[in-house]
Amino acid sequence: MADITISDDALRDIKDKIIIITGGSSGIGRATAQLCVDLGAQVVIGDINPPKPAFASSENPKFFNVDVTQWESQREMFMQTEKLFGRIDHVFANAGIRPTPEFLEFNVDDAGAFQPPNLKTINVNLIGPIYTTHLACAYFAKFAAEKIPAAASIVLTASASSLQTFTSGDYTIAKHGVLGIMRGLVNKLKGEVRLNAVAPSWTDTGIISADLLKQVGVTTQPPEAVARSVAFLFADSTRHGDVIYSWDSQFREVNNAPGGLLEAAENILPNVASEESVMGKVLELFRAQAEEARQKA
Repeated sequence: MADITISDDALRDIKDKIIIITGGSSGIGRATAQLCVDLGAQVVIGDINPPKPAFASSENPKFFNVDVTQWESQREMFMQTEKLFGRIDHVFANAGIRPTPEFLEFNVDDAGAFQPPNLKTINVNLIGPIYTTHLACAYFAKFAAEKIPAAASIVLTASASSLQTFTSGDYTIAKHGVLGIMRGLVNKLKGEVRLNAVAPSWTDTGIISADLLKQVGVTTQPPEAVARSVAFLFADSTRHGDVIYSWDSQFREVNNAPGGLLEAAENILPNVASEESVMGKVLELFRAQAEEARQKA
């Protein structure tokens, strides 16, 4: 694993970039929006609530009322951003909410039939980032086809809970899934879109109050620390498939660096390289079968 020092100079390439941030009205998203604005970027916030308190300028960042669980809502944000600025350079799929304590409570209707679980946290924290990533990739492909220069970078908000057993039910399920988005798409997107993630430890975001965590002996880091790791992944054009874990305002890359998740997987699963090759061949077969079925239809 590799410790990282993030200097101000390492963030300078943010200047003049067009950046979309979901969940940018509070917590890590807001801190990232403020940092990027301060660095000279034009920021678009998509959030279900407007920023409180408001930013110093009503022009930057731009705010769109967005429900990340609704495809049409996110799509409209991307469409409006393209209309306003002509391109998008970086996308931060960040929107998230707290765990649902009653996730495993079993509810029945009047007839005594079991009801489905409350999937709100999974819809916001996992389906939302899937939609954001899909739209970002679609727009980056469109810009490439139209020869519109764009930095083509996506950062996902994973979590320290993405890397461990963590008793928070739906939240941990979703954050493992967010890490899965990156690891499932990183090879496919190589050379086209840079895809990275941040995995913060306890951070003062409002999802769980810093005061409450202090009562149980946990010291939180400020959201501004995580924001620096996001901006760093935007700015460093060599980063692809990285996961930056942060704690107490310190940073460590835990996926690609020696001793990270990829090395651990190779040690645990000696056939991991060949399994990836086999999966690629299987997908080609699936595509061929689908094309054959389409032609017969």
